[in-house]
Amino acid sequence: MVEINLTSMPIGETRVLLATGAPVYLFANPVEYHGPHLSLENDGLVSRGLARDLHARLQETHPDWPFLVTADLGMGCAVVPGPGSRQTSFIHQRKQVLETCYALAAMGASRVILMTFHGDPLHLLALQAGVRALAARKIAALSPMNLLVRRIVGLQTGDPQMSEVLGAIQDPQNRRAMAEEMHTDVHAGFGETSLSLHYAPLSVSPCYRNLPPCPRWQPIPALTAMSRAARLAGAQTLADETAYVAQLLGWMGLRPFPGYTGRPSLANAEAGARLGRIIVDGMVKACQDVFEFGAAPPEPVMPWLTTVTLQGRFY
Repeated sequence: MVEINLTSMPIGETRVLLATGAPVYLFANPVEYHGPHLSLENDGLVSRGLARDLHARLQETHPDWPFLVTADLGMGCAVVPGPGSRQTSFIHQRKQVLETCYALAAMGASRVILMTFHGDPLHLLALQAGVRALAARKIAALSPMNLLVRRIVGLQTGDPQMSEVLGAIQDPQNRRAMAEEMHTDVHAGFGETSLSLHYAPLSVSPCYRNLPPCPRWQPIPALTAMSRAARLAGAQTLADETAYVAQLLGWMGLRPFPGYTGRPSLANAEAGARLGRIIVDGMVKACQDVFEFGAAPPEPVMPWLTTVTLQGRFY
């Protein structure tokens, strides 16, 4: 598939391409530490692979749509600590996303897909500001990573589609162990490393095969208690979100910090292909709903986070 970068083209040609109604893929991924085995640009590499698969599926009903992309913004909120990580504040990220969306609107874009594989909730809230700004200009837009993060936050052991992915692990004992940990496999672990082996195998160091499992950690007790209270009150979504934050902050407190979760040594390209298909299936449906039927785009998790953190100042 030929990738056409609109930022490197004359504006006249850009307008002609946008007149086809094809979506523009706006990439926004951080430079971030992903353990010793993955690239600092891993989120960008994976999101580009997902975008290619997504566009191939959309072309089945819109064969005249060229694959239009932008240069990656190269930024992300709340990146994990480690060698090479570059932090961006929520306020700055939101500003850059909005400015880019305004520019795409001025050039004549009618559909925009904001692509990322960085799942931090505040990062996704910054992207959603762009989605809303475009919608206010009657431009259909969505940030499909919201779908995956919502699924991760509410993931339960025994999810049939996750079982399909785990089926690519040959050893039954390892498969069972990974199944128990999938709800905390959120960064550079089995899932993300498998996607990298599928979409960008040359970027993965062979050392992943010898990495030990991420050490066990304890979720933050106060947040765990808040999650239980929310669940007793019937606030299921808030309970899931608070439990997720409790797990994430507990992992971030590990010392020494491994930079990955789960069991990256179990990763393989077949698992990545299966996981990629599941993710893209969800993205295709969301794009069709938004672009063809005018449905509301998927919302990010934890919309309360910008208020609680004072626009990311305490995060």
